[in-house]
Amino acid sequence: MKKRVYINATSAISPNGVKGEDNILHAIEPDYKDIITNANLRRRMSHIVKMGVACGLLCLEKNGDRPINAIITATGLGCLADTEKFLNSIIENEERLLNPTAFTQSTFNVIGAQIALLTNNHCYNNTFVHRGLSFESALIDTMMQINEGDSNVLVGAIDEATPTTYTILKGLGLIENITMGEGAQFFVLSNENSATNNISLKGVKTYSGKYNSAQQAEFIKNFLADNSLNTNDISCFITGDNGMQDSIYTDVNKLFPSATNKTFKDICGEYPTASSYGFYLAVDYLENHPPDTQNVLIYNAYNNTNHSLILLEK
Repeated sequence: MKKRVYINATSAISPNGVKGEDNILHAIEPDYKDIITNANLRRRMSHIVKMGVACGLLCLEKNGDRPINAIITATGLGCLADTEKFLNSIIENEERLLNPTAFTQSTFNVIGAQIALLTNNHCYNNTFVHRGLSFESALIDTMMQINEGDSNVLVGAIDEATPTTYTILKGLGLIENITMGEGAQFFVLSNENSATNNISLKGVKTYSGKYNSAQQAEFIKNFLADNSLNTNDISCFITGDNGMQDSIYTDVNKLFPSATNKTFKDICGEYPTASSYGFYLAVDYLENHPPDTQNVLIYNAYNNTNHSLILLEK
């Protein structure tokens, strides 16, 4: 029998829906020196590392410093700025006398590792880099860990936006009429409810490929049926409309005529792990709405190829 997975703490470092001069939704960052107190360590961290580590530490603080049995992180593109810095140094130094710092700080698992070092955590530590399904893969792993006996798991997703990435994606035609974004969202998931909200993660399902409307509807209905629900049981349906690929959500929205419809990429922008902000928004919605609001379904389609469903219950 699967154990219930409660969401006991959340934190987010994200944009507020206002574009910068570069047409990118940049995260509104806190004062990092109050969170990452080691000045030398903080100075060596890149933008995404500071954002991810700080968000993770804030989430652990909200959890009341309860012991964590696992740290699971997700990212679609990883530490882009440090990768760019290292590649530029290769060219500028003609592949000689290279400083390895940017390279060692650009690995995908550096954020999970830094959180573990700062909290003296020696438990399971894993990072998923599954493009548009990275966060969902991390959630599935978290549910497996809790089902196998872990009590508390820190799970989060992080991606950053850089001018170089924006230029490349725009040149490839991948972000036409789409606002690029970034952010970090972390959650403590547990087998016991220590919060007052009584919100739990009920299920996650993914698929890759391009489905037509009928296949999308069947995918959603089968997922709900697997969780003993139907479309009338959904109080809020949250979708990843991004301004360009919204047509893929048009027909599935009709499956939930009585549900409240919300979107999240107009606030956080488009990036591989943007569904983590949708998850954060869903928890906030369940916390701040009447008790009869019971089930929230998140449907995200990254690049119309990586599709995911996440079901939350109160």
